[in-house]
Amino acid sequence: MLTTSLARLSGAVRAGAVLAGWRMATRGAVVLAYHDVGNDASNGTDYYVSPAQLRRQLTTAADAGLRFVDLATLTQAFLSDESVDGLAAVVFDDGLAGVHRYALPVLADLGLPATVFAVTRGLGCPPPWWRGAARLMTRRELAEVAGAGLAIASHTRTHPSLPGLDATALADELVGARHELQDLVQASVDLFAYPFGHHDARVREAVTVAGYAAGFTFVNGRVNPGIDPFRLPRITMCSGQGRARLAYHLARSARSWPDTQSDVVGGSGAD
Repeated sequence: MLTTSLARLSGAVRAGAVLAGWRMATRGAVVLAYHDVGNDASNGTDYYVSPAQLRRQLTTAADAGLRFVDLATLTQAFLSDESVDGLAAVVFDDGLAGVHRYALPVLADLGLPATVFAVTRGLGCPPPWWRGAARLMTRRELAEVAGAGLAIASHTRTHPSLPGLDATALADELVGARHELQDLVQASVDLFAYPFGHHDARVREAVTVAGYAAGFTFVNGRVNPGIDPFRLPRITMCSGQGRARLAYHLARSARSWPDTQSDVVGGSGAD
C-alpha cells in the first residue's frame, strides 16, 4: 500500500513537471488506445473524443517528450530487446468511421503515425457489440486510411469474447481476420488486439498459432522489458483525459499500474 502511494505521488510530481514544460524520463513506452472520434453531441458512448480533444491529447504527449512511432516499430523494438523508453504509439480499436473522417486529418496535420485494429465483418454498419456507437468504416474507407499511411492490424472478424469460443470458431476469428485484412491492404498483418480485452492462456496460444507477433490487451499500463508479448498493455483514451490527468498517466511508472500480466481477463472460457 505504501509502495503504491509513493509511486502515485511520484507520478503526480512528474505530471506537474510535465505541465511546467519539463521533459520526463519514465521508463518504457506507451500505447494510446482510442476508439471513435467525432463531433456528435448525442454520441454518449465510452471512449468517444472530439477532434479537438484528440489534438490536445496528442500534443500533450508530444510536449511531455514522447517520441511517436508506428506501433510496428515500437513492438519490434520491444521484441528485439531494444530500449523502448520514451516511445509512444497511437491506435484505434474497431475501425469506426470517425477515424476516417475526423482522426485522419488531425494525424496528418500533426505528422503522427497510427494503427487501426480493424474488425472485418459488418463493415459500413453500426457495431452490434457496442450499442449507440457510430458505424464501422466501409471497405473503401478502410483501404483509404491504409493508403493515407495508417497501419492496419487485426481485431478479429466479429469482435466476440474469445475465451468463450470453441477451437474452430476461435481459429476462424483469428486466422480469417488476418487473411481478410492482408488481402485488403496487400501487406502483412501481424499485430492483434483482444476484443473487450478478454484473453486467457488458450486464447493467447491460438493468437500465436495464427501467426501474430504480439497481442494487446485493454489493461492500462506501460510496455516494459520482460512482459509477455501477448499481454501488452495500453492506456485507454477518452474525453476525460484532460491535460493534467493525461500528464499524470504518462508520468506513471510501470509498477504504479495494476497487474498487466493477469493470466485470465474477462470471458467465461470454453469447455
